[in-house]
Amino acid sequence: MSNRRLNPETVAPPNGLYSHAVEVPAGARLVFVSGQLGVDAQGNLAPDIEGQCDLAWQNMKAVLEAAGMGLDDLVKVNTYIVDEAHGDIVRAVRRRYLPGEQPASTAVAVRAMVRPEWLIEIEGIAARVD
Repeated sequence: MSNRRLNPETVAPPNGLYSHAVEVPAGARLVFVSGQLGVDAQGNLAPDIEGQCDLAWQNMKAVLEAAGMGLDDLVKVNTYIVDEAHGDIVRAVRRRYLPGEQPASTAVAVRAMVRPEWLIEIEGIAARVD
């Protein structure tokens, strides 16, 4: 059995790139991914929101691949952005990495990150039955 996305007709349809819930079958391996930033492997920060978002998703993918999983195994994603005006850019980049079925998700506009140059942070939970 694979992860099952739940969007019941008794709840308003998702108004964005997410599922209302994802059911993970018993026995699935779980990977909890810390918040990923728009920083490359050498520690270089991308200069703008699109670049940071793209690198954060590349990092998410790399971490999941190290666990033998992929982005399609994500069951929960939390995205934190410092400027809600960047929402359209964040969604456009996310669509490139998650074009199909969507995980359960939360997006939050925050006042600031720990470092002022960080514009976005993306964390996730992935599940897979081997």
